Amino acid sequence: MNKDTLRAILNIVGILVCLYLFLVGINGMSAAIKGMGSEFAEKILSTTSNPFIALFIGTFATVLFQSSSTTTSMIVSMVSGGVLSLGGAIPMIMGANIGTTVTNTIVSMGHINRGNEFKRAFAASTIHDIFNVITTAILFPLEYYFHFLEKGAILMGTFLFGNVTPDNVFHSPVKDVVKWGTSQIKFISFGNNIFFLVLSVGITLFMLILIVKLLRIMVLAKVEVFFDKYIFKTAIRAMIFGGLLTVMVQSSSITTSLVVPLAGAGVLTLRQIFPYTLGANIGTTATAIIAALTLNVTALVAAFAHLLFNICGILIIYPIPFLRNIPIFLAEKLAELSVRNKSIPILFILVVYVIIPLTVILIGEL
Repeated sequence: MNKDTLRAILNIVGILVCLYLFLVGINGMSAAIKGMGSEFAEKILSTTSNPFIALFIGTFATVLFQSSSTTTSMIVSMVSGGVLSLGGAIPMIMGANIGTTVTNTIVSMGHINRGNEFKRAFAASTIHDIFNVITTAILFPLEYYFHFLEKGAILMGTFLFGNVTPDNVFHSPVKDVVKWGTSQIKFISFGNNIFFLVLSVGITLFMLILIVKLLRIMVLAKVEVFFDKYIFKTAIRAMIFGGLLTVMVQSSSITTSLVVPLAGAGVLTLRQIFPYTLGANIGTTATAIIAALTLNVTALVAAFAHLLFNICGILIIYPIPFLRNIPIFLAEKLAELSVRNKSIPILFILVVYVIIPLTVILIGEL
């Protein structure tokens, strides 16, 4: 057995171990939340009863974690534990979609002193931001008044699994094994639910980071060879590739950040990159769905709502040329302004991802 084969086997084993511990962490969060009782639930719900505030909590949490996968996994565990309603979870999921785009925008700052290269890179990064903001601006009011995502997700859950209640759980060998791991974490926590929750959150975050790192070693080292005109020849092909790659590396931030340098170098155009980032939006929902499979049907319905949100955004905006061109136009204009004034991209990141979310959250607490 040569070194490359041995390394690949070790990476696969490492990924499986990390995935198991990730699911143990998710299950532990749900169990700890249930153990904290109604007082803890009421406290959490009181801070997220306003859907508009919940939207910005989702955004800011994702900026802090630098991962929408982490945020949405936590959200589905809260839904599973009964702390967060499905209606309260959906705005947070929308916010997480906005927060996840900060990473590739920061990556583009590495080109800031290179004129046209920075212009192309910044446009390629912000088109993802702008699309997700526009999608949220369209779908948030519709969800607020008509609850179409919530109803659609419940319909999917009912069709696949029957009753959508916290008591309706999956029965599988995987869940039993995960439950055993969770019981060990609870034992280490000495029966303290707060310590149990903190430990579960820490395990979830750490394992997700390790999974991303291991997958990146296996996949991304070879994938750049395929980043050429053949992969991006059609919008559908680029979208599928973006989705599959995101599922493989469990991070839309990594997937979208990869193409920023290629855009800066002029290898890929903004119109080629746009559908690729939309595919990444679909692919990033896989983590929450995987996490929910170890919980209950209610948690899975919350994960379905995330999937429906991203699909609806693409179906509403991308097929219509006028709407499809708006993110491209705004990204190009913002990039042009940023080349002329280097403070604009810094202000854009601070205002969109930190100042606005924090201000809304703090005002909501008053």
